[in-house]
Amino acid sequence: MGELPGNVIDVTNRLAAALPDFISDWSRARFYLVSDAAPPWAVPAPLLPPRSRGGLSSGALRRISQYVGTELATSIRIHDLAAIAGLSDCHFARAFKQSTGLSPHRYVMHRRVERAVELIRGTSLPLCQVALEVGFCDQSHFSRVVSRATGRAPRELRRAGLAAVMDDGALAGVVA
Repeated sequence: MGELPGNVIDVTNRLAAALPDFISDWSRARFYLVSDAAPPWAVPAPLLPPRSRGGLSSGALRRISQYVGTELATSIRIHDLAAIAGLSDCHFARAFKQSTGLSPHRYVMHRRVERAVELIRGTSLPLCQVALEVGFCDQSHFSRVVSRATGRAPRELRRAGLAAVMDDGALAGVVA
């Protein structure tokens, strides 16, 4: 096994004296301490994700998601969301961020952008109407938010969606 450093021998001797029944063969323990090999009894357990404490219940998250989905066109206030969860505004904001990783405002904006992209690509509504349908007060704010989130301006998304439909041949006769 080679020469062991003095401190390893000293430590294992002390452990052997203090815990004689813990390991039957302390000389093998010394080997495992100085080598890269792990003893069969010391194989690590698989890592489990840490249990999060706090946050919102799955039922509250589901109710909030449904509410946001149905009320996108209106002004969604944190007070309304907190009331759905049955919490104070401040406690709700903290618990919501812990559960989703997003603040309530960012979550609502994310849902608005998702719905806007669906409407832009799937309908022929004017962009100003799409902005109103998803809860933006004006088209310039809508365009800034969508551009920042997707990397493309709404009209580019519309053209890309129309091009995809044209490639499928579904609207080839209508547009031509």
